[in-house]
This record gives sequence, structure tokens and C-alpha cells, in this order.
Amino acid sequence: MTQDINTLINNSNSVGIVSHDPGGANILNALVKEFKDINFNLFVQGPAKLIFDAININIFEDESTFFNSVDFVLFGTGSTSYEKKFLRYAKSKNILTAAILDHFVNFRQRFIEGSTLSFPDHCFVCDEYSYQLAKKELFPYENISICKNYLVAAIQNEIQTSTRIKNHDAVLYVLENVNEEWDEALLPWEIAFNNFYENFYKDSDFKKIIVRPHPNDNPKIYDSLKKYKEIIFDNTSSFIVALSEVSTVVGIESYLLYVSHHCGLNVYTSIPKKIRSPRLPNHVFKRFDT
Repeated sequence: MTQDINTLINNSNSVGIVSHDPGGANILNALVKEFKDINFNLFVQGPAKLIFDAININIFEDESTFFNSVDFVLFGTGSTSYEKKFLRYAKSKNILTAAILDHFVNFRQRFIEGSTLSFPDHCFVCDEYSYQLAKKELFPYENISICKNYLVAAIQNEIQTSTRIKNHDAVLYVLENVNEEWDEALLPWEIAFNNFYENFYKDSDFKKIIVRPHPNDNPKIYDSLKKYKEIIFDNTSSFIVALSEVSTVVGIESYLLYVSHHCGLNVYTSIPKKIRSPRLPNHVFKRFDT
């Protein structure tokens, strides 16, 4: 059964947002900004709290008060138990629920808490590629629909209207602490960065590397990069400024690579080809190694 997210929002008396992880929070934040006539209520923690702090809407601290004030809740999804726990709670209160799936990985795991699998009433993805993945991974669950990618649309508009001057001497590198084992001696992010530095950066005309840590990661894990004099760390809450100022973005398989591609930037994956392909649509990225 397909559903229109606009209809769900406009037919509700009070819409709530529950979010923790940055991927879903960024999309929901862009959605909230687009629906200017809707009064949203927020119940957010972690990286999502920093993302939503920039807009002036009602943030609840108490779960009971929040859930008693809404009749429809939109959830982000991620790796933590935060959204999963409160999705289950909302369903127990017979509140209409929907979730937005960002990225292209671990769709089913986002709805598993312990040994319990709990789906929302509706699930939304942002493109046909994600839709086909979700149909396969969430089967036999069928309430999956495609909605507008509010994040991509917002960033496209901001970049197109930006007066910032592109810094063609700088490349943006998106860090990501992948939870895999590629090598006994080095972490995956170290292998990927070394591949980028040795096989791309050194042979390029770039003079600076703007490094952006993943918001879920402790920045201290990347302290070893401080030895590179070319590196500038970007720790701002919004990545829009960084995207506005560069023409090339490199990373492992962050959703920011997908966003960058749709904003007309050059996008490369730093995963060595011998290890694996990134879990992104093939048209989004290029490789620099053979």
C-alpha cells in the first residue's frame, strides 16, 4: 500500500518528530523547514538535537508529555535503540507512525530491538533505488512509499543561490568509521584515507584537504590525521558550507557522497577496489584506483 507523506502530515492535528542519528535527522530537519504551516513537536537526542537546535520549534524533554501531544509521529532511523524504543512505545499507544530511511544499508536492522522486529505503519524512502532495496530487505512488510528527498532539494537550492566562492584548491574528505575488518593492522577508515592520500591527493592539484568527521564518531579517533599539514578539520554542525565551497568530495560510502552527487559535485569513493564496492548507487561515485 503506497502512501503520500504530505497527506499524512496535513491530515494530522499534531505531528511529532523522533530522531537521534544524523542521517534521518538531516532529512527530517529539511522536511520540517519545508512545511512552514505545520506545527511540529520534537523529541530528539544525540546528533539530531544539534541539527534541530538551529530551528525554532517545540522540543520536548519528557516522553509522556510528547506522545500525549501528537497523533502522528515521523521517525528517523539508525543504529541506536533510541528510535526503535520509541517507535514501539508509539505503536503501543495506537499513534500513527511513519519512518524515513536514509542511506542504502541495514534497512531491516533499523527496526530490530533485541529479538523484536517492529515496523511503523508507513515507511518512506527517497528514490527508486532505495525503494527496490527496501522491498527486498523488509519483505513481507509492504507499506513502503517514495517521498521527496527534502534534504537534497534544500541543499541544491542553497548551493545554487550561494554567493560563496568555490575553493578549487581544496577537496572535501568525509570521514566514516566503518565497523568492519579490512586489515589486521589498520582500521578501515585509515586504509581508505591512505588510499585517497597516496593514490588521489598526491597526484592532484589540490593544496588543502577539508576533513569532516562523521557526527556519530568521537573526533579523537581521527587525531592521527593532525600530522598532515594540508588538513583542515571541519567540525561545524552543518555540512552545507563545506559543500558550497568545494567541487570535489571523497569518502567511503557516506550518504553525504550521494547528496554531493545530486548537487553536481565530483564524487569519489576511497574504498580500495580490491576490498569492495561502496553501498551506494553505482552512478553516484567514481574510483581513482584500479
